[in-house]
Amino acid sequence: MDVSYGGVAMAGGSATLDRAARMSGSWRRSSCVLALALIASLLSFALPSASPAEAAWGGTVTTEMATLRSEPGWWAEVVGSVYMGQWVEVAAGPAGDNWYQVASGGQFGWLWGEYIDFDGGGGGGTVGAAAVPSGAGGGGYSAWVDTDVLNVRSGAGTDASVVNQIWQGGQMTVVGDAVSGFLPIRWEGGSGWVSAQYLRYDGPPAASASGGSGGGGGGGPSGERWIDVNRSSQTVTLMEGGSAVASYWGAFGYDDSDYGFYATAIGTYYVYSKAQDLNWTEWGQAYITDWVGFDPERANGFHSYSRDANGNVIAGGDAPTGGCVATEPGAAAHIFAFAAMGMRVEVHR
Repeated sequence: MDVSYGGVAMAGGSATLDRAARMSGSWRRSSCVLALALIASLLSFALPSASPAEAAWGGTVTTEMATLRSEPGWWAEVVGSVYMGQWVEVAAGPAGDNWYQVASGGQFGWLWGEYIDFDGGGGGGTVGAAAVPSGAGGGGYSAWVDTDVLNVRSGAGTDASVVNQIWQGGQMTVVGDAVSGFLPIRWEGGSGWVSAQYLRYDGPPAASASGGSGGGGGGGPSGERWIDVNRSSQTVTLMEGGSAVASYWGAFGYDDSDYGFYATAIGTYYVYSKAQDLNWTEWGQAYITDWVGFDPERANGFHSYSRDANGNVIAGGDAPTGGCVATEPGAAAHIFAFAAMGMRVEVHR
């Protein structure tokens, strides 16, 4: 993939040296604290609130992607992601509106029960529950996403490439008949194919209307989805209307001017490109993932800390950049999943 990535975190520079100097004096103490914290974390993970007999049961994820949250509710912080067919072990629940505390692949969080097939027993029935409107053959009717995140593909099938994503509650127009379980659609972010089983046709799902995710690129029932970039606090905040979904620290441009070429320049921008895979960038002479471009004039965007060819974060990979906003890998992945083509990005002091 030929993608131009500007402002990648630079391994050298006084900021990195200052960071190293601050860290060196506390390494012995912090390493001991980290070791104790790790032991405590492992013990707490191994002893969930449910009894051993209860913790032995679980199920498989029934949606393409679902978020794990810190507490049982759509408003809670996102702490991880699971994918279709992935097995999750249930530790506690149900709690709140059908939420279960689950563990899978080293992750631990709360997952909505509608996204779990409990040992083949089915986790509920609202996903894709609403029937296609009668007489809707050939398309021309509205549909809404009824899963956390729905992949938009280039063709009708899971083997087709993912070209974008629409979040829960996102509205689209079905423009043709189903092919192999996929429907051709058009929405504000473009066009493509989506799996019909994750759509509903009678309005946005209740979870979205009560505080869940809106449609990719804004305009969902909870208000426009957009990204706030605060240069003063060096934070990236994912927004739904006036409410913050998540906020992350980032490494910003080393040029502190408002509009310099190597600055994270102040202004209103819109997402114009995305690339999730590990890619080389000539700007920073390093690899990055989860690229979300928003300033084409300076080739600036969001991306992970700088990495090596194996995907490992390199020393100084979190240093000031040449204008981009670099975040730790987990945050970069969440920003990538949240962002949609055409989404508004506001950079300010």
